Amino acid sequence: MPRVAIIILNWNGWADTIQCIDSIHLLSNSDYDVILVDNHSSDSSIENIRRYCEGTGDKKLIGNAPIHLFELLEDDVDSYALDLSSYNHLEPCRRLILIKNNENHGYARGNNIGIRFALNALKSKYILILNNDVIIKDKEMLGKLTGAINRDSRIGAVSPILRSTAGEIQRTCTGNLPDFLDFIFVYTFIGQRLFKESKVLKKHFNYDYPFDRPREFGVLGGSCILFRSQALEGVGLFDENTFLYWEEYIIGCKFARHGWKLLLNPDTEVIHKGESCIKNMNLKSWARYWSIKSELYYIENYASMNAIKRSIIRFTLLLETILALFDTILKGGESKFDREYELKSISILLGYPAKTGASWQQDTPEQHGRSF
Repeated sequence: MPRVAIIILNWNGWADTIQCIDSIHLLSNSDYDVILVDNHSSDSSIENIRRYCEGTGDKKLIGNAPIHLFELLEDDVDSYALDLSSYNHLEPCRRLILIKNNENHGYARGNNIGIRFALNALKSKYILILNNDVIIKDKEMLGKLTGAINRDSRIGAVSPILRSTAGEIQRTCTGNLPDFLDFIFVYTFIGQRLFKESKVLKKHFNYDYPFDRPREFGVLGGSCILFRSQALEGVGLFDENTFLYWEEYIIGCKFARHGWKLLLNPDTEVIHKGESCIKNMNLKSWARYWSIKSELYYIENYASMNAIKRSIIRFTLLLETILALFDTILKGGESKFDREYELKSISILLGYPAKTGASWQQDTPEQHGRSF
């Protein structure tokens, strides 16, 4: 089977990351590479990853043999000369590439750094983007995904079924690219509360799909996606103008514009500890802030709709954010909403320029313990 590079992004989540790596090492496939990109963690992630590889941490290594850790800095990614002869001599479960980023770049840019290294240094034919809170149970998963992607030369990406720890299917893996009604009834707090289990939501996430055969969708769950490298390179990788959220919608739109298909393969599945976006209606204010910024960016740059519809969506988001701010004021310090981030959200919804790219770093919510 052609080489697969598995990209894992870590930020202050070393325990989940180690569990994820352990599950990867149980795969039956013998030709994969694990590239761990640390997004400038502020906890002891790097130290614990090193201890894990040495076999001196709390987690027992599979087979009791140490893992050879290849460490490099973000600035050295493009020039790093990996000794492929010694590297390839090691079994996949006995080697790990660790890229240490200079700052928290968020999801898109953080993953892109790992992807570029895989393409340039390893010449990987496939790229598997894997959230660090994903656990692989199917030892044949890689073979099933690569087999599915090779059924059609225009399939650019394939995903397994995503299940929660409770066993429920996360419908983010069976979505369509959102239209105007989806933005109102599915992607707003008000719409979710007033129109729960609406026809619009069920249609958007294809509730009629029985998971009995592979099927094409407009959007795949971003927690676990196998990309054809040719396709991912052709669309320019992930759009780095978002810091967090909406990445799978943007990449789905980019793939559609370039004629690539997205496929769900129900023959294999993974466990994703994170909640499905359908149920995640009580997002903390900082997370809603990032989601709103990314959603506005998507609407302005990828969604096909006129200015009136875009204004209606913006107004709906503004209304629910104002309500959230009132909730913060009424509940005081006990509220789940943070006043500062609600005010920031209101500011960008009123038309103040939303900063993008690297300038977003000044708003990185590290104090809230979010890992991505």
